[in-house]
Amino acid sequence: MQKSSSKESEFDNVYNRSQTHDLKWRKAGVEAYLSQEVREDMIPMWIADMDFGCMQGIVEAVKKRAEHGIYGYCGVGTDFYEAIEFWNRTRYQWNIEAAWATALPSVVSGVNIAIRAFTESGDGVIVQTPVYDPFMQIISMTKRTVVINQLKRTEEHYEMDFEGLEELVKNPSNKMLILCSPHNPVGRVWKKEELTRLADLCIRNHVMIVTDEIHSDIVYGEHRHVPMLSLDESYAKQFIHLSSPGKTFNIPGLKMAYSLIPNPEMRKAFQEMQLAMSLDIRNTFGIEGISAAYSEEGAQWREELIHYLSDNVTAVEKFLSEHMPKIRMNTPEGTFLCWLDFSGYGMSDEELMKKINLGAGIVCIPGSWFGPGGEHFIRLNIGCPREMLMTALQRINDEMEG
Repeated sequence: MQKSSSKESEFDNVYNRSQTHDLKWRKAGVEAYLSQEVREDMIPMWIADMDFGCMQGIVEAVKKRAEHGIYGYCGVGTDFYEAIEFWNRTRYQWNIEAAWATALPSVVSGVNIAIRAFTESGDGVIVQTPVYDPFMQIISMTKRTVVINQLKRTEEHYEMDFEGLEELVKNPSNKMLILCSPHNPVGRVWKKEELTRLADLCIRNHVMIVTDEIHSDIVYGEHRHVPMLSLDESYAKQFIHLSSPGKTFNIPGLKMAYSLIPNPEMRKAFQEMQLAMSLDIRNTFGIEGISAAYSEEGAQWREELIHYLSDNVTAVEKFLSEHMPKIRMNTPEGTFLCWLDFSGYGMSDEELMKKINLGAGIVCIPGSWFGPGGEHFIRLNIGCPREMLMTALQRINDEMEG
């Protein structure tokens, strides 16, 4: 690890990740993923993991388990359930039951399991684009039909198109909706009223909601994340909650997530499909990681992270205002992702990505990957030391304005 010039925060520490197997920093892997050449001195701001070191408590928990010297098959114990109960009770004032929880390798695997368990080939699955692209990939790969309910953009933020959604949920072929909450990539933290309206529409029309709430702990200012299932007991009959400490604590590689399914019949069907897909193996170190993360120490570390990320958002806004006013950004309410509108430059998506990825050497994901509404955007991951962020912004400015 190398120290940055700032000593004010542990989040200013700069780590050399190029000598590890980190996907984010492997040039060959990046080029294969994006199907585009990138510079040797790239700054990768694409995949949604952060460039911050883990909370020390997690590091120590993993070290302690590693020192045991045997890494056989593991199952979750009471500490796993107690950690999830503690986190949801203290963060969201939501009293869950241990019986609802099922350990998963990832939230995406939970989405895959749910689609296969509760829909049939040809059924429609609704997504709210522009949205996290694996949702649409899984729907297509499982031979279901991707049904688009595109978000509406306003001057301040994005909103759900409830009028369009009402027509879609009335179609009996559409059996499921995948909700991204908070939303990746547009950064919305949905309000209680929006979630209630969405839930009631789906309840009335027998459409299951599967919620990806992996970014739920990363919210800014006065915004508050509300778990969908916590809103009304009736939602427990028809909805599935998926989450993980992976984004908040930068431990996606530990492969530990969980579902919360209060309905016992649904939970049984979900677990049977999980077993059929061989996704029931637990990661030895992930079990230790989730227990260490969802703790009093984890709560304090999260507060410090949010403060630093919030300052990063402010730094991006200030830089764009002063140097690149053609770029429009709705201030993210949550997530460590900035959704940047480059339409003011009049470039095609292909031209834009060549400018950013190859010209500036800043590796971002093109907005078009997130479906309709993503054209002329890029998603910029700001979960990094501020020194790295400012260097990246300056490079983009030099390339676009030079």
